[in-house]
Amino acid sequence: MPVVLAFAYDGSLNGDWVAHYAVRFASNTAARRLRLIHVREPARAAHLSERLARIAAECAVVDVAFEAEVVEPGAGDVAARILAAAGPGTTVIAGTRARPRGRAFLAHTVSARLLAARQAPVIAIRVVHPGVLGQPGRVLVPVAERADFASAALPVLRLLGDDIERLHLLWVCAVSRLRARWQSAPAGARLIAAGRAGLIAVEDALRRGLAPLAPPLDATVVIAADPPREIVLQAARHRARLICLDHDAPAAGPLARSSLEAVLRDAPADVAVFRNPS
Repeated sequence: MPVVLAFAYDGSLNGDWVAHYAVRFASNTAARRLRLIHVREPARAAHLSERLARIAAECAVVDVAFEAEVVEPGAGDVAARILAAAGPGTTVIAGTRARPRGRAFLAHTVSARLLAARQAPVIAIRVVHPGVLGQPGRVLVPVAERADFASAALPVLRLLGDDIERLHLLWVCAVSRLRARWQSAPAGARLIAAGRAGLIAVEDALRRGLAPLAPPLDATVVIAADPPREIVLQAARHRARLICLDHDAPAAGPLARSSLEAVLRDAPADVAVFRNPS
């Protein structure tokens, strides 16, 4: 089934940055088509036509068909209106807050409601470096400890296509601060071995799922008392320009949803929070 993409555009400068990803994603699909959906806001109406024209021009450069739909505001929730306009089976791309000013990057946003609706695959992107232009190159993927992680991550990784220059998998073994400080070497070795064993199946599934693409892939297993901080450190260490985070990671695991905000806040790279309900 061909991938259909809809970009939930808010008409802001941050939305323009997220648009680079939406255009590049569309260029890596067989349909090479991008639908933009904007729920009209009077405050952003003045320059909307100019902004849409710039996105259309960017699509034309990479031979992507572009269509824009401006949805009139109404009584319904904005996220619900976007999903209704997108239609079933459509992957929705949206942005997080750019500057929360004391608020969360994702929580209580339209993107959070899109993710929570479970009606469609959703990718919510925080752009830290606008100059990446949707072509991150090096990608860090913290692996969630769930059996279907690879199948959930593959849709977003496929959308990156040839823009992936290197793929780094990270398995975080979460421990308490006390255990991290006093843990014996044999106990630590057992945790690392278990993490490496868990990564084998994920690596194999991602290699198969990304074929015929064959980006260089490596994997790291670490023990950490503060998983979000470790993810941020590993992103810097690997010079990653995109971190892909699983919205549905187990609540009891190191990548629990409560950790997403910490990574979004401190990330040295762009961040894509993905959810694939299927």
